[in-house]
Amino acid sequence: MLDTVRILDAEWVDYELLDSGERQKLERFGHCMVIRPEPKAWWSPLRPDLWDRAHARFVDKGSNDSHWEFSGKFSPPVLEYGKIKFSTKFMDGSKHLGVFPEQKPHWEYIDEKLAGFVPYSERGMEINRPRVLNLFGYTGGASLVAAEAGAFVTHVDASKPSVDWARKNQNISGLPSDSIRWILDDALKFVRREERRGARYEAIILDPPAFGRGPRGELWKLEKMLPELLASCSNLLSSKPMFVLMTLYSIEASSLMAANMIRQYFSRRIKPVVECGELVLKPSGNGLVLPLSIWAKADF
Repeated sequence: MLDTVRILDAEWVDYELLDSGERQKLERFGHCMVIRPEPKAWWSPLRPDLWDRAHARFVDKGSNDSHWEFSGKFSPPVLEYGKIKFSTKFMDGSKHLGVFPEQKPHWEYIDEKLAGFVPYSERGMEINRPRVLNLFGYTGGASLVAAEAGAFVTHVDASKPSVDWARKNQNISGLPSDSIRWILDDALKFVRREERRGARYEAIILDPPAFGRGPRGELWKLEKMLPELLASCSNLLSSKPMFVLMTLYSIEASSLMAANMIRQYFSRRIKPVVECGELVLKPSGNGLVLPLSIWAKADF
């Protein structure tokens, strides 16, 4: 069975998609209304009366002149998702605020799956809580959710500012300091080392970019390196795997392609249920559903 669309509705009180169009989107983060570029919004806005009320707008005039413009003074909001808190920032050069609201269905899935973990023995070790590997973890959304659900999380990202931001989110959320292991490293290099160490995880989460560089300038190209990464990840699953969850924002990728990759690399020992689809945002009022990313998962 394949899920074709996963919709994030407006039930998260700290976030709303208000409207989209002309390659932009109008959103509410907490008390702030913001306008950000959105290359997938090819249509025209349906609620033009709202756009002039925005508190902040990201203006992208090229790599040397991308910045935020503000209509007044206000503090970046702290968003709450259950017991978890996400700090936000408005940084010149980046349209991102540190939270990807369309990932909410993934957070719900992670929480639900990890709640069903049953302790077991593996290679003479007692596994008393699930071990989760989060690659390209950014500011920690999935890591925090997994830690809150009782997992021990290994969070890997190549950006020190992102890891520092994620650790701040852990602190303000009141999560135990020993619930997450923070790794500043290139994802592929780290996974290869974990293979050699014989490390094992019950769950793997990955959100690889289309293009990027590691902390030492390591080059990452999705179409070239994803197969190698997934092959290595497949060797890290424990004898009692729970899930593998992958999100892709690459415009050239498709959900069926992602599902094929997941099926090929994670069906060697135990046959999972493979699902795929899109993450979208549904506007709170009259408007068009905004597609943002594709996903695929192996559910064991």
